[in-house]
Amino acid sequence: MKVVKLKIKSFNDNKKCRNASIGGIKEMWILGDSGHTISGFTTSGSDEITGFSGSGTWYHFELVKQSSSFTEDILVNDVAQSVTFQPAVVISLPKLNQTLRNLFFDLVKQNELYIIIKDNNERYWAVAWSNGAMVTTASQQTGQAYNDLNGISVTMTGGEPNPAREIDVTTTLAAIATGFTVQS
Repeated sequence: MKVVKLKIKSFNDNKKCRNASIGGIKEMWILGDSGHTISGFTTSGSDEITGFSGSGTWYHFELVKQSSSFTEDILVNDVAQSVTFQPAVVISLPKLNQTLRNLFFDLVKQNELYIIIKDNNERYWAVAWSNGAMVTTASQQTGQAYNDLNGISVTMTGGEPNPAREIDVTTTLAAIATGFTVQS
């Protein structure tokens, strides 16, 4: 058996800096109204999305600091020889009221949600763009203590053939989205 050694250049060339990467989600857009579609997208040589087209409205959410996250698990089935990716976006929306309650029920009813997140490193990510995500757990809550969440917690998950792609946004998201309405 021949052993092949791979030398992978570090993506984080400034290892000595502690501020190279910050966790969490800053903003999120969801495409999930009736008639929504992503008809196509273009990618660069490094597989970043450089433009996308379709129809519908991307609804914008500004998220509270340190309240929301994105993870993507890799699922491997040795018997079937398959690899899939399971994205999960978890958000908390504070200040429970009738408008937020209505939004909550609209999200829960959708079978295909397409998601764009902007992380705290100013990077945009296309989440669940092949098969869509759906709300798998959610709760409205008033909390018990004064510092508890009074609002909604939502988890959206999917099953994808490829990992989430970064979106190359040099100006605005709306500038590279053709055929969509993009809330800002």
